[in-house]
Amino acid sequence: MQQVQILPSWKAVVDESLCVGCGKCVKVCWTGAISVVDKKAVVDFNRCICCTACMKTCPRGAIRLVPYSFPLVQRDEGLAEIKARLNALGSELEEIQKSIEAL
Repeated sequence: MQQVQILPSWKAVVDESLCVGCGKCVKVCWTGAISVVDKKAVVDFNRCICCTACMKTCPRGAIRLVPYSFPLVQRDEGLAEIKARLNALGSELEEIQKSIEAL
């Protein structure tokens, strides 16, 4: 069974009505998350690290940050295995501590 957790984040988005496709944002984006397509800037959410360089550079104020949520899928089986191993290690640690105290 899978658990889905939504992780909030922030990402840059372009207001197409304000963007003139000048490309200044592309030049300052050091992760390569922005490109100009059909004379409008487009942000690749997978590459955007929300550094705000593009926002500060845009002469038209066309780029802003917005909340963006993406799912994080976790598998119960893997978590159960990790929890069991941690419990076993905890028990081993307790035994070691008792042995040390006995010395």
